[in-house]
Parts: sequence; structure tokens; C-alpha cells
Amino acid sequence: MSIDRAIFEALLEAGGGHVSGERLARRAGVSRAAIKKHVDHLTAVGYPIAAAPRQGYRLPDGQLPDVWCAEEISARLARTPRARPVDWRPVIFRETASTNDLALREGQAGAAEGFVALAESQSSGRGRAARAWSSPPGTGLWCSLLLRPEGPPATVTRLTLVAAVALAEALEAVTPGLKVGIKWPNDLLVGGRKLGGILTEAQVEPGGVQFAVVGFGLNVDRQREDFPPGLRGQATSLRIEAGRAPRRAELLVAALLQMERYYRMPFAAVRELWKARCVTLGQRVEIRSNAENADSPVEAAGEAVDIDERGALLLRGEDGTLRTIEAGDAVSALAP
Repeated sequence: MSIDRAIFEALLEAGGGHVSGERLARRAGVSRAAIKKHVDHLTAVGYPIAAAPRQGYRLPDGQLPDVWCAEEISARLARTPRARPVDWRPVIFRETASTNDLALREGQAGAAEGFVALAESQSSGRGRAARAWSSPPGTGLWCSLLLRPEGPPATVTRLTLVAAVALAEALEAVTPGLKVGIKWPNDLLVGGRKLGGILTEAQVEPGGVQFAVVGFGLNVDRQREDFPPGLRGQATSLRIEAGRAPRRAELLVAALLQMERYYRMPFAAVRELWKARCVTLGQRVEIRSNAENADSPVEAAGEAVDIDERGALLLRGEDGTLRTIEAGDAVSALAP
């Protein structure tokens, strides 16, 4: 265990009370001078750790600043009872082209399941169908998880639905009163506007899925004017919807805990939870390859009635026949 993680675990366990430097030193297996050096570093990062003579150190039990530290994330995960935990290993980058690209490279290099790539900002963030994803610094949760699921290629499609349910529940847990809906195949909505998106990529071989990367972007601390003009009526953030922005570290911990819970669950159960949140089912929709392009041709149209065991959309056409839609954008259409 790292020294910083040992410090965080002890301070979080104290619930705002003091922890002596001697106790921290014993826990971390280092000298008190080393503890002071690490506390000074964490204070410089932005954590309001207070020191008092003959009492020790304390971390206020309240709203902490929105700063990133992998050791805090690991300490919060370690303090939560979990039935079948994933060994999440967060790595934080000030800026990267794409967290999904980082996680894909780790997967190809043989990294174990649980690698988590986080970035303050992405210069080339992307969504489904290679669309650009705006990821300015300090405003969102830009993250990718490396998983090694067992199963056929259909497992990859299911992971997008699993992530949608996990993220929806995490968002509601840290932002009381929020109601998150899911739009097939990969959008998280609040009040009909897009709060976040999911991009699942994988390396699949004849023997099955070698690894998968589940990337997601969540708009956290953005005002309406922070979005490009063309997106202001379509996009939203936690700041806009709830009037405040939760700490991204606590949101990430909630997301990781929910992800490992639903990742281990039989898909049939997750499928029902997903359907209960889906805003697409029961609607007449048009399937387009690119909804952002008004000239994109309509590839199919009908009523969205269900999803199958792979996560594909079942569409009932005007003649009553069912079509299976594995990819595309479901765009609301006016009833004839």
C-alpha cells in the first residue's frame, strides 16, 4: 500500500477527527518525517488537511475540493464492503488524446482487468462512430475501464448496457433527486438532454473476447454557455440539472462500485433494469447512421419494442414484422 493511500484510509476512517502522526507512520510503515512530507504534498495538491500540535492531522468531514488523487479513490474503494471486487487501479493524466486509446494499449500489452484511465481533459475525445467528444479540463468525468469478460462477442454489446445502468445509479446516488434515463444505444439523459455517453471497444478473436474497454464521458461542472452553440439545446450537465457539481472522485468511486456489481450480474437481470430506464422503448423511431447529419438516410423505421439478449434493439415495422437493429442512432419520429 502506498503512503498516500495509508494516510487517506486513516483520515477517512477518523470521520473528521484527528489522527496522530505516530499512528499514521505505523500504518504506512515509515517515519513521522515521511508522513509530514506526504501530507504537505497532499495539502499542496488541494486537500485541506489540518495539523494541530499533540493532536495530529485531520481531514474535514465535509465537502472537499474537486481534486484528483488516485490514492484517495483507492482508499474510498477499500473502505467499502464488496462481494466480488474488481481490482481497480486508477491512473490520472493531466491531458491525453483519448482515455479509450490509453486503455486499449494497456489491454494489448496484457494489463490485468481493472486498469482505469482518467484525464482532466482530452484533446481527441471521441464517442460512437468516431464523433468528437468535447472534454475541456476540470468540467467532466472522462474515464475508460479495462475489462476482461468471459463470453462470446455479444458480451461486448452487453457491456454498454451494463455501463449505462451502473452509471445511471451512480449519478443518482451522488446527486439526490436526479432522474437519469437511457437512450438506446449509449446515451444518458436528464430531462431529454444528454448528460453523458458510453463508448465500448474490444479486441475479439475466434476464441472469444480478449479484452474490452468501456469508456464514458459525463458532463459534471459545465454551464449552458460552456457547450458549443449547436449543442446547447441538446446537452446538459450535473451543474445545470442539480444546481451543483459533485466531486468527481466520489462520482467515480460510485461508478466503479456499481460497474463491478452489474458486470458480475446475469445479463437478464441487468436487461430488465435497463429497460425500466429506457426512453426509446415504446416510441416510434427512425434508425440513422448519423443523427447529427440531417441528410443521413433513414435505414429503418418503426416502434422500438424491446432489446434482445445481446442488447440489440427490436423494431416493429409498419407491416408488423420485427427487425433486429445492432447499431445506429434511434431518432424520435412523428407518428403517421
